[in-house]
Amino acid sequence: MIRAKITQRLPLSKFHISERLQWARNHMSYGDKWMAALFSDEKNGTSMDPTGNIKYWHDLRKEHRSFFSRQSGGGSVMVWAAFSFSGQVGLAFLDGRQNSPKYIETLENHLMPFAENTGGRNW
Repeated sequence: MIRAKITQRLPLSKFHISERLQWARNHMSYGDKWMAALFSDEKNGTSMDPTGNIKYWHDLRKEHRSFFSRQSGGGSVMVWAAFSFSGQVGLAFLDGRQNSPKYIETLENHLMPFAENTGGRNW
């Protein structure tokens, strides 16, 4: 038995890899349209391990295990951010679980000021 790092991502199937590659090829010639695109995402992190690494004991005779979420332990923080061709939005630290009204509030308080300062609503 050895101590191994847990895989923290869902494995992509060959179908998903093919679909993502096709999407990228279809949008390579998007040109100036990318200047109007804005991407945002949120991430929930826990304080169990500040490096983000989770370790577990692994039997070399068996396949590695993948874990996709933690069930308990430690505190957590939800962080939201966005970026575009024009720049990036500062990190937003969100309180509690996010539902529709809270997400709308996040967009109003963080995304809309950024968008209005970087081209109005033409994104």
